[in-house]
Amino acid sequence: MTALLAATPGFQRRVLAAGEMRELGTTSGELHREVGAAAANSGKVDWIIGVAGDAAEMIEGAIAAGFNRAQTRFFASSEEAGAFVQQFFQPGDLLLVKGSRGVKMERIVEALIAAHSAVDAPREEVRH
Repeated sequence: MTALLAATPGFQRRVLAAGEMRELGTTSGELHREVGAAAANSGKVDWIIGVAGDAAEMIEGAIAAGFNRAQTRFFASSEEAGAFVQQFFQPGDLLLVKGSRGVKMERIVEALIAAHSAVDAPREEVRH
């Protein structure tokens, strides 16, 4: 996951938005912490956004591996994360969205599209 962010040059900030992986069973917390630590240790992720449930453990794993807590956010839902990302995202950012279908991470992408299509939409010329 972080390899994709690392392999894509030319961006100001690399942001990982990862939703809870609900299929992991009893080892879920530990596996989420490992993902967070891997993201932190890559040195190629500037921000980590966790969404729902055990994604909070991903954030904690990143922090335990030395990632700056101030550059993390956790949201209970993808709608909340989408509202944050709409305000947070800047030109020059690269966002990787990853998550299981149960978390509905596509809502983050939809929020960005809605925000930018409203700004970037061509204005119709009004003729009198």
